[in-house]
Amino acid sequence: MAYIRLSIAKARRGEEARLLEVMRRLCAISTESEGCLATYLLESSDGSGDIARISVYKDEASAEHVAQQSNVLALRSEQHLLCEPGHTERAFVTVD
Repeated sequence: MAYIRLSIAKARRGEEARLLEVMRRLCAISTESEGCLATYLLESSDGSGDIARISVYKDEASAEHVAQQSNVLALRSEQHLLCEPGHTERAFVTVD
């Protein structure tokens, strides 16, 4: 059963490049971590400016191990400062 983390954000005005860099670094850390199956960094195609980061893990324990690393916690804190209010963080498990 895969465990998926999804983050959707819109950068504050003037912070677009920095937000992309932070999200790229988060993807890189996840990709290098045991139990991470894939990561994706996406831009919306509707002109909204939304950016999404998807990380797919083999299980919740693998995702939690990555999420609790000090460098990840620091980057996620920075990400929150770079985003407009309404930032979304969700987790999903596969149904089948």
